Amino acid sequence: MMPVVFLGGLCGASVISVLRSVFSLRRLGTILLAVLFASTLFAACRSKPTLARGEYFPQAVEGWSKSGETRIFPSQHLFEYIDGDAERYLKAGVEQTLTSDYRYRDKIDAVADVFIMKNAAGATEVFESQPANGSEWVQVGDAARIYPGTLMFRKGRVFVRLVAYASGPEIQSVLLSLARSIGDKIQ
Repeated sequence: MMPVVFLGGLCGASVISVLRSVFSLRRLGTILLAVLFASTLFAACRSKPTLARGEYFPQAVEGWSKSGETRIFPSQHLFEYIDGDAERYLKAGVEQTLTSDYRYRDKIDAVADVFIMKNAAGATEVFESQPANGSEWVQVGDAARIYPGTLMFRKGRVFVRLVAYASGPEIQSVLLSLARSIGDKIQ
């Protein structure tokens, strides 16, 4: 209950008017606070979902096992990982790059690179900048191509490149299984 203060010369109707104004201001303050909270919550919900550093990479899948720690390169340090080709990714809006090594049945080594872009247009730009000669289209993510020893795909704002350090008839099928497993983890 709010104390009533007699303001000399104000009649009863004026006091009631003042009290209504005070309560209206409190209500307005509460409403403003609620709007601020809701807008903050809305902004947080609209932010781009991100996965923790290793969540893009399965520990093991169909003969593949992760053979090292996931390394992360923020955009400003991409040159430390991709010397000479980083500029293309930076122009397309890369935010960070994650990379992890894999081994297939103790005989094939491979690396998986996940480039998280600012938007899907950036992932498309990088994907389409890759030459299509010698590749075949495969079903992974939004678009994918496989080359001898390499598979690239994009899904949403993510571009993924897998490179096997071996050749042979089974390379394409085993790269495809790893790619699909990584693709399933991308939101």
